[in-house]
Parts: sequence; C-alpha cells; structure tokens
Amino acid sequence: MEKILVNLDGVSHGDPGESAIGAVLVDDIGNVVEEVSERIGRTTDQVAKYRALIEACKVASQYSPRRVIFFTDSQMVANQVNGQARVLQPHLENLNHIALDLLHRLPEWNVRHVDRSVNWHAHRLAEKALSGSVSVVAKVPKDAYYDELRKKLDMLSKKDQKKLLEFANHLLQRAQR
Repeated sequence: MEKILVNLDGVSHGDPGESAIGAVLVDDIGNVVEEVSERIGRTTDQVAKYRALIEACKVASQYSPRRVIFFTDSQMVANQVNGQARVLQPHLENLNHIALDLLHRLPEWNVRHVDRSVNWHAHRLAEKALSGSVSVVAKVPKDAYYDELRKKLDMLSKKDQKKLLEFANHLLQRAQR
C-alpha cells in the first residue's frame, strides 16, 4: 500500500478516569481499511492520546505502507513526537519513546495536529468503546469489504460484471495518474 491516513484519538472520562482509544485507517483513495475502538482502563487523557498513537502505529504497520500520515487533535502529542516540544511529564516519557520507536519503523511518517472537529470519527470510536457498545477491540478488516463486494458481484449478470470490472479498471488507471 502506498499511503495510509490515520485519524486517532484517546479519551478519558475524568482525569484520570476510564479511558479508551479510537483510530480510523484510510487508504490513499479514501477507503476505510480498519477501525480500532478499545477500552484501555483508568488513565489520563494524555496517556490515552499516546496509547492511541501507539496502537495506530502497530495497526498501520501491518499494511506495509510506504507512507503514513497520522492526524491527532492533541497538539502536545504532535509537537512532542515531531521534536518541537520536550516531554515534561515523566510518566509520558516512556510512551513517547515507544511511539517514536514504532514510528521510526515506518518508511515515512508524519504526525499532524488537526482540529477536533476534523477528528470526529476517531473520537466517536473512542467514545463508543467507553459507552460499552464496543467491548475490547472492534476492527473492520478490509477482507470484510471484499467479501461483501463479492456477494454483490455474484448477483450481477456476466455482462454487468464485465462492465463493472471495466469501470473499476478505468477508475484505477485515473487514480494512478
């Protein structure tokens, strides 16, 4: 895979309080390839945001992308991993080292700060984990999308399947330009 875009968030109800992480991985043509929603126990908001980055790095690396761009609404985390700010809290120093170690295993990466409104999907997944509608980890593997697509494709006539395949190839060629 050429590029993955990852929105991530960590939330804590209380500081410290019950916490969770959420991440959305999107491929370079806009398809969601995986979602992560996980409770992480009682911790602080800052720890949750670092844990979200760490988990997002682990999941993204499974796709062997050439480039990964992470989006977080935590300016502190973005600045610290990008070397623009020092880690002042000792309990975050180890998490920073773990995150940087995982990031440096990727061929090319960038962590960017975004407004919370842009990061809504990752935030919603983290909140969903806290609300109990997601127990531990909810991942939507890309195979599930392909299986659903195959079912729909089998319902089409051979002629329509051929037309759809030609159209898909046309779109792929345009996307590669």
